[in-house]
Amino acid sequence: MIHFGLVDFDSSHSIEYTQRFNHVGVDRDQYVEGGTVTHGWPGSSEMAPERIPGFLTQIEQAGVKIVNSPEEMIGQVDAILVLSLCGSVHWDRAKPFLEAGIPVYIDKPFACSLSDAEKMIQASQENNTTLYHASALMFAEEIQELQNQSSMYGKLHGVFSYGPAKRTDQNPGLFHYGIHPTSILFALMGEGCQEVSVTWTEDSEVVTGRWKDGRLGTLRGNRVGNTSYGVTAFYDAGVLQKTISTRYAYRELCQSIVNSVQANQPAVSHQLNLEMTRFVLAALESEKQNGQVVSLDSVG
Repeated sequence: MIHFGLVDFDSSHSIEYTQRFNHVGVDRDQYVEGGTVTHGWPGSSEMAPERIPGFLTQIEQAGVKIVNSPEEMIGQVDAILVLSLCGSVHWDRAKPFLEAGIPVYIDKPFACSLSDAEKMIQASQENNTTLYHASALMFAEEIQELQNQSSMYGKLHGVFSYGPAKRTDQNPGLFHYGIHPTSILFALMGEGCQEVSVTWTEDSEVVTGRWKDGRLGTLRGNRVGNTSYGVTAFYDAGVLQKTISTRYAYRELCQSIVNSVQANQPAVSHQLNLEMTRFVLAALESEKQNGQVVSLDSVG
């Protein structure tokens, strides 16, 4: 049984993950096996400090011991879940644990700068410990079905994903909710995006990426209207359309965290997470340049 520690309680994920790990407050079909949350540090918040007291009460009720500093959990837990809403604090939160050789899961967004993303990866490699980041939408049933069935339909020529993309100053551009449709896109397209261009309004944005093999991948981030997630995948032998349910996404992500810690191998590669970070940064730069094409290699 892996003992997890929580860092920062300003995200609803602190409740969602704890309930599934600790088998409290959720249906049995949501249970995650092989791990339990034993300790937690409420932390502070640049985005939603008002959430922390209420989440703290629920986390205590789930049997979690509250500590006064994150470092207090070193030696008490086997792995750490960094769940801060704000991506710009993730390197600071993860650093002491990675340097102590403790596996760390980073919640979305992985980082809001390429520098922070690279520093976290370097620290994990230097200390031979697991660093893992993924959006729960990568583990939605419909995405897993597409990945498992892709061989039946031949070559994948392109993907169109969509979902909510509400913005915040602290997680700019697609780094906030838009990281989910971004992750859906990359879960199917894989690595190899070279450049992006953006069409943007106050209500939505459409980002098109060109992959090195010539394929195009597009996402639409919505800031008004319906908040559903979905995807269309274009294959040799068919066009598959899926509306994506999030019912089991948290469960499957949390189970993948357990599996990654046990295997000392993240389920999503560092290279893919770096590329998604560059993708979002390049989309922001294209927006500033009124939709001009921006190379992923040019951002940092």
